[in-house]
This record gives sequence, structure tokens and C-alpha cells, in this order.
Amino acid sequence: MKSRALKQTPLAASAPPWPSTIVTGATSGIGRALALQLVGAGVRVVAIGRNQAALCSLADHSPLISPCAADLSRIDELPALIAGLVAEHPDLGCLINNAGVQHALRWDDAGSHLAALRQEVDVNLVAPMVLTQCLLPHLLARGQGLVVNVSSGLAYMPKRTAATYSATKAGLRLFTHAMRLQMPGPAVRLVEAVMPLVDTPMTAGRGRSKLPAAEAARQLIAGVQAGRQQVYVGQARWLPVLQRWAPGLLAQAMQRG
Repeated sequence: MKSRALKQTPLAASAPPWPSTIVTGATSGIGRALALQLVGAGVRVVAIGRNQAALCSLADHSPLISPCAADLSRIDELPALIAGLVAEHPDLGCLINNAGVQHALRWDDAGSHLAALRQEVDVNLVAPMVLTQCLLPHLLARGQGLVVNVSSGLAYMPKRTAATYSATKAGLRLFTHAMRLQMPGPAVRLVEAVMPLVDTPMTAGRGRSKLPAAEAARQLIAGVQAGRQQVYVGQARWLPVLQRWAPGLLAQAMQRG
């Protein structure tokens, strides 16, 4: 596989070196942008995705990208996946749970939603939980680690056509907070990155004024480097204020997304 070197863009000089990182959903959207920006800064990335061809295309950008084809909805396979990755990359110190799926569903129609429901819940919520649990002993043994869970404004206020997606993101948000309470000391940092509407394949044909995926990735990395536990990206920075003082306005805005 031919590799093309990327321009090295150092991470902030004041920040500790970013550890080797697992990025899920790395073949498109925010995940792809994260992978490229991290390897551009000299960080090794294990890129997880379902599309083998897209993974190979991504890996062609840098020898620092290690492609890993996996379907995160196959929950029972995830412990072996993490065990293999830790054995192959003992320097792993960060997990970015970015992968997500969203189906436009209405629960009052006559169709069956079981398959779509299970996929959304498994990929968006159960997989990040299992991946975190499986990687945690390794991170604790290293004495330092980082888990970044990519959440959404829909965790704060749901959208009528995204009931399951909204619920999974709300669950991921609370899981991040709960794990933060469980961690003994500062050895492992748990970060929630809250996204606005970002221009990705998942949001094609929806909404306006979308944040470019590359900018979303840049802000996520900058927020983590700044030591934040909550990284509000783009317009998501208004979520806490609107949720408290203008929930009706926030609800209207979410239905337009």
C-alpha cells in the first residue's frame, strides 16, 4: 500500500504528547478528519471502520495509520478485537468513540424497526461501553489514558425523527459522566465531545449551516488538549445555556436540524 507523507502539524507545545489512539468510525466524516489530523501531528492511529476499501484509502495517507476492519454492532466480538489491538499496539493510550449511525424513523408507523433499533443502540451506545471496559485495564496499567466519547446536541434535546439516536447519545453522555465518577484518581480522563450538526455522510440532505468535519475534529482535539471534560464544538457551545434558559427555543432549533 503506497503511503504519502502528510505535513506534520505539531499538537500544542504545552500539551503532553498525544498517545497512540483508536478512532472508531474512521473512514468518513469526523472520524476520518480526526485520523488525518492526528497522524498529521505524528500520532499513530488505529482506524476502525466497516468498509475495507475506505480503510485502505485512508491508510494510504500515512504509515502511521493502522487500518482495522470491524463491525461494531457485533458486540460479542469486541473484547477479542481490543485484546488483539493491545497486543499489536502496546502503546495505545486513547480511545475516541466516534462511530455512529442514525435512521430516520417514526415509531407510529406500521413498519418494524427492530433491526434499525438494535443497530443504533449497539453501535452508538453499547459498543462504546464495551470498548471502554475492555481497554480500561490497559489504560490503568499504563498509569494514564484518555477516552473521548463523541456525543451530540440531540443528547440534550431530541429530534422527532431520531428518537433512538437521541436516546443513545443521551445514554453515552451519562455513561461518560458516570465513568468519570468511577475512575480512581486522574489516571484515565473521560471526555465528552458534544457535536452540533456537522457536514458528514450521515447528515446529507439535512439542515443548513453545517460545521465542516475537519473543523469539528480540530475543535475536539483542541478542547481535549486544553484539559476540558466537556468539549462543546461549534454552535453546541450554546446548549447548556439554552437548555436552562430557553428550552422551547432549543427544541425548535433541534427539529430544524
